[in-house]
Amino acid sequence: MPSLRSRFPMELGSVSDPEAQLGRLHRLALAGGPGWGLTRLLRRVVQVDGENSAGQTGLFLSALLGHSSAVQLLLTFGANPNHRCLDGSTPVHAGAFSGRSLVMLHLLQAGGDLRLHDQQGRTPWDWAEQGGAKQSWEVLELLELCRAHMSALVHDDELVVSASLGQLQAGCRHSLCGSLSLPWRECADRAPRRERIRRPPRISALGFGQLSCLRPLGLVTGIPLADPKELLPAQGEPDRTYESSSHTLMANLLWRGHSVTARKLKAPEAQPDVLLADLQHCSTLHHPNLLLLMALSPSADLSGLCLLFEPVWLGSLHVVLHPRGPSPGGPRAVPGLLPGHLLLQVLEALLFLQARWHAHGGLSSHAVQLVRPGLAKVSSLEHGRPLHQHWLQPRPQQGYSRGGSGPGLPPPPELYPWLPLELICGDTPAATSDLYSFCILAQEVFTGQLPWAGRKGPEVKAKLEAGESPALDPLVPAPYQALVQAGLGLGPADRWGSLQNTRYLLQEAMAQDSAPEVSSRMHWTTRCPASQDFLPDTLYCEVAPRTKIPPRPVPPVMSLGLSPCQALKTPEVTGRNRVQRASAWDSDSSLTLGSSPSPGSSLYPDSSPAARVSLHHCLEPSSTEPSTELIRGCLFSSLQKMDLLEEIIAELRGGCPLGDKPSFDPAPEIDS
Repeated sequence: MPSLRSRFPMELGSVSDPEAQLGRLHRLALAGGPGWGLTRLLRRVVQVDGENSAGQTGLFLSALLGHSSAVQLLLTFGANPNHRCLDGSTPVHAGAFSGRSLVMLHLLQAGGDLRLHDQQGRTPWDWAEQGGAKQSWEVLELLELCRAHMSALVHDDELVVSASLGQLQAGCRHSLCGSLSLPWRECADRAPRRERIRRPPRISALGFGQLSCLRPLGLVTGIPLADPKELLPAQGEPDRTYESSSHTLMANLLWRGHSVTARKLKAPEAQPDVLLADLQHCSTLHHPNLLLLMALSPSADLSGLCLLFEPVWLGSLHVVLHPRGPSPGGPRAVPGLLPGHLLLQVLEALLFLQARWHAHGGLSSHAVQLVRPGLAKVSSLEHGRPLHQHWLQPRPQQGYSRGGSGPGLPPPPELYPWLPLELICGDTPAATSDLYSFCILAQEVFTGQLPWAGRKGPEVKAKLEAGESPALDPLVPAPYQALVQAGLGLGPADRWGSLQNTRYLLQEAMAQDSAPEVSSRMHWTTRCPASQDFLPDTLYCEVAPRTKIPPRPVPPVMSLGLSPCQALKTPEVTGRNRVQRASAWDSDSSLTLGSSPSPGSSLYPDSSPAARVSLHHCLEPSSTEPSTELIRGCLFSSLQKMDLLEEIIAELRGGCPLGDKPSFDPAPEIDS
């Protein structure tokens, strides 16, 4: 391909084995067919988005040469129109350079994005102007109409009817732009009344994704658009603006009366694709521990973008752990969150991403947002990349879904201290790449220190390339050292942990790390030696649960005021009824035999409170250790009551001694 290289604004890559399936795919893509050969090859296990040495795919090569049939076939098999080459360009750039409007239409229909830039800051519009083909005016007019359509959606509150993509494909190649502009003029001439407008729930904005301008927001299936005029400074609350990365800021604003946190660029020319890549992932990935995207707000010229997220009240984890200015020694506490619970919430988000065959690719303390006390969420998904492990993705030939998220942006050097070597070098992420970043983050949470002792990104990359892996910090608590050490290996093969195992180990460590409850006064003073001089009046005692034992029945204690003969004369006898032997033996008590005691009944022989308390301590099995004199007094009183009961029973039996047991009815009936 030496003759082709001088025609294009970049260098074409090569394949190591031209006779392999990937080499044949790229050769057919350059030739534009035949279609049956491409179809047969794509039905095999070949990766539709397989890259050459320059990171270019077969779709990029076909679009660059303007082969519309090959482009349509590759898109049908799931090729990604927003796949980034090593120079940052995409197949949309290549299609714009070819000057073929039908190729551009296929790419835009599949979800191609016109807002992406290459490493030199050029957009597809710039590539179309650089192409110089005879049909370039068609592509430029198509791009201008797409931009006008998007601007009308953002700034006008009227329904804008776009041309049907099927009608555009059926139109003549040379009159493509005329067929697109005709319905546009008809829509402008009709000017329907506002009350007759019925907006579809999802509007296809060519080149700008799937958006929605519906109200109310609860019925929206796309991403709502916010007019920049609707964004107001927060009222009645302090300014919480902080840096989210080296190129973006997070600021609290008001949108239609709702508090939001807006992520925007520090400068319009500073990496505009960061927000675009974050938008692609946030619009398809939804989890309770991922920061919720509420709306997006394009600028007037559509060159800038602002993402509106749910309100973040405390800032990022990096802001809390490493505030500006002098800070006290030791790690700073996160409001409302223990370190274990914080890490568990981050881990749940990573497990969800891995279940979607996705790697975060840029996890750091900048990417963890403290939404409110007790709740942490993960954000900054712009560096995410798909996982291509055979055990995670059984059908790699599917490629990326149409309009789906492709490989994210390469991470900046400021994130190198948190990232493994494979992500720094731009290789395919492994299943343990996010585990490495999670373990580095865990050390940062427990120690309060920046990873690699605060070294810069290039220095950290040099150490990793030299074979030096991060060491376990001794300040990490003992229950968490095993799970942190498991993911700090230099390469994927050196890490013997996984995200699933880490969650189990983290829960076990949280159970061990929880402080045991105080069970006695001595244990409390042992755990808190500084507080031995001042002990609280009431200590919390954690008693192990045991089976409930029913209380022993306490025999009624009779007063000594009545004699046995007086007790026999007390019951009232009526007719053939049985004698109610439950007489009141104590003048101060209403307790009777054969009936349940009343709430105010007395079970003690004495009416004094001191005597009752002493007997209660003697009979209560769970009471504290009584004194010897108290035990003697209780036993003597009990023996006296036993002798009295024996005398009463003997007298009731007719004067028979206790040893003799006459056979008579225990409940005789007395004639009237």
